[in-house]
Amino acid sequence: MAAPGRKAAVDPSPLPFSPRATGAARFVRFAEKFVKVPKGTGARAPMRIRDWQRDLAGSVLDAEVQPRTAGWLLPRGQGKSTLVAALGLYDLMCGEEGASVVVVAVDERQARIVFNTAKRMVELSPELETRVQVYADRLVVPARGASFAVLPASAPSLEGLDFTLAIVDEAGVVSRDVFEVVSLAGGKRERSTLIAIGTPGPDPDDSVLADLRNYAREHPEDTSQVYREHSAAGFEDHPIDCEHCWKLANPALDDFLYRDAVRALLPPKTRESTFRRARLGQWVTDTSGGFLADGVWDGLAEPRPIPPGADVIVSLDGSFNSDSTAIVVATVDRRPHFTVGGLWQAPPELPGWQVPVLEVEDRIRELAETFNVREVVVDPFRWQRTMQVLEADGLPVVSFPWSASRITAATADFFGACVNAGLTHDGDARLAAHIGAAVVHEDSKGGIRLDKAKRRGRKIDLAAAALMAHSRATWLATRPQKRRRARSFRT
Repeated sequence: MAAPGRKAAVDPSPLPFSPRATGAARFVRFAEKFVKVPKGTGARAPMRIRDWQRDLAGSVLDAEVQPRTAGWLLPRGQGKSTLVAALGLYDLMCGEEGASVVVVAVDERQARIVFNTAKRMVELSPELETRVQVYADRLVVPARGASFAVLPASAPSLEGLDFTLAIVDEAGVVSRDVFEVVSLAGGKRERSTLIAIGTPGPDPDDSVLADLRNYAREHPEDTSQVYREHSAAGFEDHPIDCEHCWKLANPALDDFLYRDAVRALLPPKTRESTFRRARLGQWVTDTSGGFLADGVWDGLAEPRPIPPGADVIVSLDGSFNSDSTAIVVATVDRRPHFTVGGLWQAPPELPGWQVPVLEVEDRIRELAETFNVREVVVDPFRWQRTMQVLEADGLPVVSFPWSASRITAATADFFGACVNAGLTHDGDARLAAHIGAAVVHEDSKGGIRLDKAKRRGRKIDLAAAALMAHSRATWLATRPQKRRRARSFRT
């Protein structure tokens, strides 16, 4: 009986494949004969290798001396996972005896994209399916002693590898420790290659892919490494809707990458720096892009007050000294309306100024007298005492720590609401100034958040408070209200 998570292979005979072609041409023959497209355009049809894909494969397979390292830069949507999955299967089935293909990425979930693509290709091919045992985390060809495995993105767990082909996906953001452990494992075979493939990361100064690019430019004589790039690098001065740049960077455009899908994600729906990296393959050196495009926030203005007694969120974000502390009020609604509840900023002539905490607490109590406060949302950093005091007064205080997972979702939701007219505000110039000063920081794992650090002396605390208020207001709008008994919150 077959073990759980696998299929028992029943055919130990060699794959019926003996073309006279060599190098990339042989890979093309293999893909077209045995590999079917697993999804998307042409799904279940035989894989057709485009000329530009053949050139990428040829950078490794046609080299006079097979390189030990290859760096490939491609924007998103070019079928990177499909191409390297097919290359992995080619090495598994047609490489040397005992071939070992490994896939790593920024995390195991990302690495499984390539592995699951290869797994599906096996399932769609009668010749491969009968010769390959399929496990949850590896493909095995017993007759050849060959394997294709997905590995965790942890440097210690990658020690001792002995690969013929290593695929490092998302090389623009993968950990340098992971990359170095994998690359240093090469050399135990007469032929072995590491292919690092991805798009530019948010920080060009800390990117494996950027290192490979820079080294190739500085050492063109080193045949142990090859580098290939499809991008619109050098045209950063062109507008982002320049279709010349789209075509230059995207070899799959109008083939299996659809032009209307590229156009649909133009800023302000996405940030310009993100679009340039993901769709144009450009190395954007500013890792913090402006939160909203010009005019977006102003277009959401509706100069009307929030009526007394309305259900609201009161959101507090602040510091203790030399900065600012902000309160934002938002209606509990699927399309909330925002106003400023209070703002305390350090006067430039008073370097030792401290936030009047008691005044802030009294202002929240005043708002609770005016509105039906469903929640008082607080970033708890340094404000634990205030949270305890307000809770003792009977106010519904909710902690909103800026953890990576929480703030990434909240930032994306707030951004989406702004660009899709999912909120309104009363036009307060102070809130507009803080929104205008806000920037978005993207970390190495793709998480995003408003940058709370000071930038050229400008403040963003009202923007941070608005983001928290939006998250809670829209969530509560989907929940039934529990009415509170009227009471006074003044001390």
